[in-house]
Amino acid sequence: MFFINLLYLETFLIVCNNGNFTEAAKRLFVPQPTISNRIRYLEEELGQELFVRGKKGKRSVELTRAGKMFLPYAEQVIATINAAKSELNQDANENLMTIGSSIALTHPFIYEKINLLNEVHNKNINLLIMDHSLIAKSLIDGVLDLAFVTEPIINKHLESHPVFNEKYGLIVAEKHPLSKKKCLESVDELEEEFLIFYKALSKDQTTLRNIKCKKRIMTNQIELVNDLIHNHNGVSFLPSKAFENQIKKGKLVHVPIHDDLLICEIQYFVAYRKYEVFYEDIFLSEPTSVNY
Repeated sequence: MFFINLLYLETFLIVCNNGNFTEAAKRLFVPQPTISNRIRYLEEELGQELFVRGKKGKRSVELTRAGKMFLPYAEQVIATINAAKSELNQDANENLMTIGSSIALTHPFIYEKINLLNEVHNKNINLLIMDHSLIAKSLIDGVLDLAFVTEPIINKHLESHPVFNEKYGLIVAEKHPLSKKKCLESVDELEEEFLIFYKALSKDQTTLRNIKCKKRIMTNQIELVNDLIHNHNGVSFLPSKAFENQIKKGKLVHVPIHDDLLICEIQYFVAYRKYEVFYEDIFLSEPTSVNY
């Protein structure tokens, strides 16, 4: 009797698909010697050599006669295990609603919607933060049921419903000199500032990107924006609701922006597959407890 690790079988198949150990290691994010050790283990268990050095280069490998015979069995084992996993998880997935967002899930609008959903939805809810570029495919593939985004997704299979919009302001720490201003009237006041851009809410903001400043940083982590404002005296263009609690506690200050600066508003959308919108009364309605 012998025992074969499923991970080693998957490694064998990936080596077959890539034609060399180095590429397989890159695919699996492990050192190349790890791949060699796994294949060596399989060969010892089977008592047969599975690969020989190929003719396409010193790093390429080819299946031996034994390797070719073993290949369909390895594929069948992995396929059977994957099919079993899929069937076992099917019932759980039927009771799961997955919502994606390119915006921080702590935003009051999203927080309100999730709370409303939780009151009426008797299934599990899975919340995912992801880059806007990944959301369309995730919706089409069924990975997501719906998503919150800041720009419409143009795709014949999807709908993007505008929900609400809000204005930008300048967010600064309470002790920052700009916190005393009633209104930001000129971007020239930011030439000596450390300007932070939150990626999810700064797309296509040409006016913002062209502002002269001492230093700038772009991040998709809202927590990092908060830290840089608090601990490194940074400033950031964001809607006040992005840090509503911090502003209410007086730890951060929202400075309104003069209309002449032509910094456009943020539009929020709910994206979903055509004819498959879930809980329309919740997700396609305007926010109730959040005042803008």
